[in-house]
Order: sequence, then C-alpha cells, then structure tokens
Amino acid sequence: AIQEVDTMQYIQLSLCGLLWMWLPLCHGWAIKPDPNRIKADAKMLSRTLITRIQEHPIQYLFPSNLKFSGLDFIPDDQLLESLEHMDETLEVFQKILSSLPLENVDQMLSDMENLRSLLQLLSSIMGCTARKPTQTDSLVNLTEEYAKAPYTTEKVALDRLQKSLHSIVKHLDHITGC
Repeated sequence: AIQEVDTMQYIQLSLCGLLWMWLPLCHGWAIKPDPNRIKADAKMLSRTLITRIQEHPIQYLFPSNLKFSGLDFIPDDQLLESLEHMDETLEVFQKILSSLPLENVDQMLSDMENLRSLLQLLSSIMGCTARKPTQTDSLVNLTEEYAKAPYTTEKVALDRLQKSLHSIVKHLDHITGC
C-alpha cells in the first residue's frame, strides 16, 4: 500500500511538471518575421541558385554568346525592382524549367519555389495584396522552339534565369513597396 502511494505521488508530480512546462506555450506570442532577415535569406537562396546554374552541365557544352530567335517568351534583361515582378518572373521560369526535359533541375525548381515563398512572405509583411498566378500561353511557344533547338532553348532559359536572379540580389535591399 505504501508503494502505491509513492507511485501515485510520482505520477502527480510528473503530471504537474508537464503542465508547468506547457504553461509558457499557452501565453506565447507570435513572433513577427524580420524583413531584413527574409531579404538576406532570399539573397542567399538566389546566390545558391546562380551557383547551381553555373555548375549545370549545359553551361559547359555551349557558349554564352549564342545567336537565337523566337525565345522572346523567356524573360530577359528585366529590372526586377518590385516584389510582384520578382515573383512573377520566377513563376514563369518555374513553368519553363519544369516543362523542359533538362536534367539536374529538380533542386533548382525546389529552390525557386522556396525563393518565391520568401518573396511572398516579405510581400505580406509589407502589406501587399497577394498576387494571383499568371496564365501564360508561352508554353505553346516553348514546345515549338524546343522542338527546333532543344539545347539552345535550355541554355537561353538558364542564362536568363541567372540574369534575373542577379537582378533580384541587386534590387532586394532597395525594395520599399510592392
């Protein structure tokens, strides 16, 4: 009988200890994300993506000064100075890269999705309205152009994505609005 009382006391003490540890969770406050930290993370992820592009095997097979036509649907030489424009451009590149039978792009696509999530989080912190996904017909052109010149299309897509990522890194610290 004495042993049963001791066991009950340990159970009660354990239960009280557990409840005591949960007490701070009941009174916790949500931590507001730091915009500067999000920008730093987005810049780091952009640089990681740039490195992945530079190390992609297609970069060693073809020169950067290729002449081409018909690839106007792939974003090029844009100043990405707004969060919405950055997200929109990355969305287009996600659609393009996921449509091409390029090897070794799964991690790039994952990184782009994470980068878009960071930009969308920063956008919501700044009070911007959520952007709706764009509906583009550019994938029809992509299929046609890829059939004509697959390696050129792949090379141009990766090169232009890299330029866009450089623009994001350059302009992200100067973003003041949506």
